[in-house]
Amino acid sequence: MIITNFEKFGFTPELLRGIIKMGYSDPSPVQDAAIAPMLEKRDLLVQAPTGTGKTAAFGLPILENVDPANRQIQAVILCPTRELAVQTSGVLKQMATYKQGVRILALYGGEPIQRQIMALKRCPQIIVATPGRMMDHMRRRTTRLSGVSCIVLDEADQMLDMGFREDIHTILQCVPAERQTVLFSATLSGEIKTIAAQYQQNTKQICIQPNTASAKKVEQFYCEVRGNAKFSALVQLLQKKQFDLSLVFVATKVMAGDLASQLTEAGYPAEAIHGDLRQKQRDQVMRRYRDGKVSILVATDVAARGIDVGGIDAVVNYDIPSDAESYVHRIGRTGRADCTGVAYTFIYPRERGKLHGIISNTKATIAPVVLDAKAALPEFSMLQKQYKNESQNKRRNTGKPWNKSRSPRRQAVRA
Repeated sequence: MIITNFEKFGFTPELLRGIIKMGYSDPSPVQDAAIAPMLEKRDLLVQAPTGTGKTAAFGLPILENVDPANRQIQAVILCPTRELAVQTSGVLKQMATYKQGVRILALYGGEPIQRQIMALKRCPQIIVATPGRMMDHMRRRTTRLSGVSCIVLDEADQMLDMGFREDIHTILQCVPAERQTVLFSATLSGEIKTIAAQYQQNTKQICIQPNTASAKKVEQFYCEVRGNAKFSALVQLLQKKQFDLSLVFVATKVMAGDLASQLTEAGYPAEAIHGDLRQKQRDQVMRRYRDGKVSILVATDVAARGIDVGGIDAVVNYDIPSDAESYVHRIGRTGRADCTGVAYTFIYPRERGKLHGIISNTKATIAPVVLDAKAALPEFSMLQKQYKNESQNKRRNTGKPWNKSRSPRRQAVRA
């Protein structure tokens, strides 16, 4: 009797037990296309959006091929962010629950490197790392890559966008030439293809189209705002809807911190997650969010990668995403499993073209909604008044001449 359709790949009973324990029954399209050639140790160039099951697509073949008796590092998985590295290693450990002797280690910045050096002495066979921290260990000679037979670049386009270009080339040049090289990327830019041509042989290319099915379970709206009315519109939305858990996306990490502070001061406790937080701080933020102690999380696209939280009932695109794939990825945080969700996107008049592009590419119905952004809430009005008074008092006390750049209005615009 077939318990899971993953049996067709010929996985060992121990690995199948882990798959069943995780509730996997049918392979996703990317898993169906990638697992078999990965098991054959072919080089792969896979174009697939996030949220399609990529981790199992490369993780299961790696776990199947790893030799528990071999104490060398046999596989390296590079990820763009700490969150994704932690999530990926966690998923691999779950899948390897019943496979004795397999050790998996995540290496990332924001954690004491000495702790990682001690963990490396326990001879993990699989390393999941960010490129920067991997380079740190290579410089210190705390990692030996001579036994690596498989290297995976997960979200390769994001790593390039984040400036890891040289690190990626260095790492690829330091692993044995006889190896399996696998690239996963949401987009196939010219640079991705160049890396594939330089470091892969007999490459099998796989293309998985973005899945907009999850977006169909999400009611989607947009709100056009003008001038400085965006924050007021957000506060009114939160007051009217009373979301249990909401995720607010912004364009930059500076904006993430500023917006979380503004929301908290306006009476809506929020936390920000961005690249400047230490790992311990990030873990604390996510714990408070998962436990419901904080109902609003403000994040950038990069920082949000690797966040897996159920029960998010609303996504707010405070800043409109740059492309349709990012939009689908963002709103896919809500409306998961059998639940429905709602997504709001704020746009300025000049951003109508971006919105039309998203609608055209996703075939989604995004309805307009009007928020009375001019009528500020009492809490926000009092906050503005208090802020102005404090700023004016500071100028009087310093005795310095008026400076346009220090205008409260200009500071509010920057925030």
